[in-house]
Amino acid sequence: MKVLFLILLLVAFGCETKTKKSISKNSAIEKLVQNKIERENKKYFVGDYNNDKVYDTAFVNYKWNNDTNEIECEKNNCKINIEFQKNIPKISFDHSLGIVVAKTIDLNNDKANEIIVFSRTNQGWWNNISVWSFNNGNWNEIGQTSAFISEDKDFDNRISKEKGKYYLIGEDKWKEVENGDFKKIKVKL
Repeated sequence: MKVLFLILLLVAFGCETKTKKSISKNSAIEKLVQNKIERENKKYFVGDYNNDKVYDTAFVNYKWNNDTNEIECEKNNCKINIEFQKNIPKISFDHSLGIVVAKTIDLNNDKANEIIVFSRTNQGWWNNISVWSFNNGNWNEIGQTSAFISEDKDFDNRISKEKGKYYLIGEDKWKEVENGDFKKIKVKL
């Protein structure tokens, strides 16, 4: 009799009743998608690259999917664009996982600074590094290399000047020097 009473109590108090919230299927899916996708909106102050005596800004906008760690493509378009004001054409990058833009000095004596772009690849910490100059209404890539970027300091000192000539400094991912660092390479600008 005691056992039957204990079983009855267990059944009675073991069942938990919950009130269901009425959530529409679409709003639940929208919340789930919102948590997975973040919009990246960054702006970079890049100096005066078009020589109009006004400091310019570069804008990078894209959607990032946290589940896949990739750019969210729209209509099979997986490009990241760097956009500018004043009808300056954009610069597009395919297969990039993120962009950092910085100004650099005037490398070609046109009285306007150039920009340096770090485009994260899908190869770990490697970034493609390119230097761009704005001339005659168009962007021209004047140098490109790659480098291992794992800390903020790895973005620094990518342009060097030797004997009056400028070089873009990168690393060779296939060659290491004695201390285990990647071999430095120089690309003439």
